Amino acid sequence: MSPPPKEKPPDFDEEFVQAVTQWREKHKLREDDATLLLVDLFRLHQKHWDAIRSREMPSFNQYRSDIAELTQAARTFQQKAAALIKLLKNQPPVHGMVTVTRTAAIFAALACLLAGYLIRVVWP
Repeated sequence: MSPPPKEKPPDFDEEFVQAVTQWREKHKLREDDATLLLVDLFRLHQKHWDAIRSREMPSFNQYRSDIAELTQAARTFQQKAAALIKLLKNQPPVHGMVTVTRTAAIFAALACLLAGYLIRVVWP
């Protein structure tokens, strides 16, 4: 899968400059007014934080491609699990299995404990 072409984000600088110019004319502010310096400072701040956000946040296209890969992996897993379940259901049951009784298991455990004790006594 090739990632879709990156879309260039819209540039709002020209619109912002026009809005500031209209606002300055409306309020009759000079070019060197302190308020305009604050507006420029705000623009610097905004550009700085926009750059940081664009570096830290991956694009939604990356999330979209990751989710598509996860979806495909889940689909494959489900298909293989269904095939395995079907194969296991078709297997004939095993009737001749030898089972160990609880009593035999207890005697085997006791024999192992006794053998371990005797080995420790003989080879300290």
